Amino acid sequence: MKLSIIIPYYNAEPYTSELLDVLAPQITDEIEVILIDDGSKVPFKTAYKWVKVNRTKNGGVSHARNKGLDMAKGDYVQFIDADDMVPDYFIRVLFQKIDKEDPDVIEY
Repeated sequence: MKLSIIIPYYNAEPYTSELLDVLAPQITDEIEVILIDDGSKVPFKTAYKWVKVNRTKNGGVSHARNKGLDMAKGDYVQFIDADDMVPDYFIRVLFQKIDKEDPDVIEY
């Protein structure tokens, strides 16, 4: 696994669904997407089978990120907040930087 994308989530459904729609055409076998539902009022659901949704008791964004890190299998980790948006070339740029620089930290 090359990249783990961790999304800490708390009651941000419309934004997160839009984010996943943008990520969908970019997802390959080298990428895992882990969404940590941090005790939302309504549990997050998605039709995308490539999203691993893990529901936890509310502990805050740091707790959700750490839970995602515990689950992550990728050589690299990228955090995206549930209400953030990324461009349709996001993964391509990340992989270009990884392949060219082999970084410890990727600045996007």
